[in-house]
Amino acid sequence: MTKPYLALGLAGPHLVELTTSPSLLSRWDALPLAFSVLGIDRIDGSAPAPVTLASSAAGATLAGSTKHGRFLIAAAPQRDHPYNIARRVASLSHLSGGRSGLLIGVRDAYAPEGPRDAPAWGGAGLGGGAPLNAQTAYDTARAVRALEQSWPYDSIIGNRETGILVEANRIVHVDIDNSFSIAGPLNAPEPETGASVIAWYAEAPADAPPVDDNNPIDLILGGSGSVPVVVLGDEPPAGAFAGIVLRAGLEQSVNDLLSAAERWLADGFAPTSLGGPLRAALNLPAPEPLPSTARPAFPVPQPHVSL
Repeated sequence: MTKPYLALGLAGPHLVELTTSPSLLSRWDALPLAFSVLGIDRIDGSAPAPVTLASSAAGATLAGSTKHGRFLIAAAPQRDHPYNIARRVASLSHLSGGRSGLLIGVRDAYAPEGPRDAPAWGGAGLGGGAPLNAQTAYDTARAVRALEQSWPYDSIIGNRETGILVEANRIVHVDIDNSFSIAGPLNAPEPETGASVIAWYAEAPADAPPVDDNNPIDLILGGSGSVPVVVLGDEPPAGAFAGIVLRAGLEQSVNDLLSAAERWLADGFAPTSLGGPLRAALNLPAPEPLPSTARPAFPVPQPHVSL
């Protein structure tokens, strides 16, 4: 039987503790973990802790101050529009060399409630909002995936002889019309390592994502997924799983979590190679590209007249 990989789940106070301690950061970066979820308590149904950090801000800190550790940021459409989530996800992947990804949730425990008739992305008053349910979260994941792919990385050619720096005609509109209306494209190119990994949290079968032909979900965490979440102090569940997320409680420290991870990695869990893109580390296939019929956002560029 293939040994499962080990991942970690960090709640709000753990993000503060980890990002302010060089020794803990160094120790975390040296562990052969598959990934860590930054702010898992945002989307797993937990009550908000007294302190936390924005998951993407913690991710930016880790991406810039470590070399090996991989991570998923946690986000939900309750407060964030998919376009904003996509910009953060793409930026983090550029910054981390593909070591990052997204765990999408339905609700964000730290976000304020929006208007009753538009609880998802309705609080800012910039649009009509959307229902706060699994379909909205799923449509958010689809938008993030499409937006990340809307500006192909290899369209950046930097041709000094013609003065054409980007094959701009390959940048396309995403033309999404579901829970959200988004024309796109994203104002950042796709990461060099490709579109980011998108994970979903499902503790029970009722939490499973909707299914369609354009499924953007690469990985499901939780009791109904291939990667269950185990609370520190409990034993791993019986059965064959791709991996296990070991999650610390608020009364437990990052030191407690890292010490337990070191013991588990020495006792039956498969180490994951240090560093490198998250998708490659999890052996996940590359997502399908956007259809060739996608509407170009710009005309075919022409050589500069002065060259």
